[in-house]
Amino acid sequence: MKKDSMLQFIKFAVVGASNTVVDFLVFQLLNLTLGWAYLAQVIGYSAGVLNSYFWNSRWTFKREHDRSAREKAAFLAVNLASLGVSLGVLWLCKNPLGITDVWVSSWLPKALSGFVNGDTVGKLIATPCAILVNFIGNKLFVFRTKREEENSGK
Repeated sequence: MKKDSMLQFIKFAVVGASNTVVDFLVFQLLNLTLGWAYLAQVIGYSAGVLNSYFWNSRWTFKREHDRSAREKAAFLAVNLASLGVSLGVLWLCKNPLGITDVWVSSWLPKALSGFVNGDTVGKLIATPCAILVNFIGNKLFVFRTKREEENSGK
């Protein structure tokens, strides 16, 4: 990995960490109080998207750009793909893999049972998958440098 790409990935991770905290807190609040795992995922994930765009466009992938309609549409598409990956992983964890509340309670200390359930564990597995899709999509499709755009013929 080139030095510039590594620095971008580190910045992306810092921005992503703050987005992940917001996402996770909203997810947990809705999931544990209302039992809305999938809707909680959509709402929690969406809470970090605007913050992500703001910081990634100005810091992580800093360059001169006009926040064009193409860039906004690409950002939305990448985030929808990332959200789809996270929802898919949540479903896989819950259904075929059997990561359920019963399974979690069989090994989790009782003191944590009010804060962690099967969907929480699924979310912890889904998050790095979504982060990887999101970084690759933002790097390749959203925040491309002018030189990359010129080289690709756009």
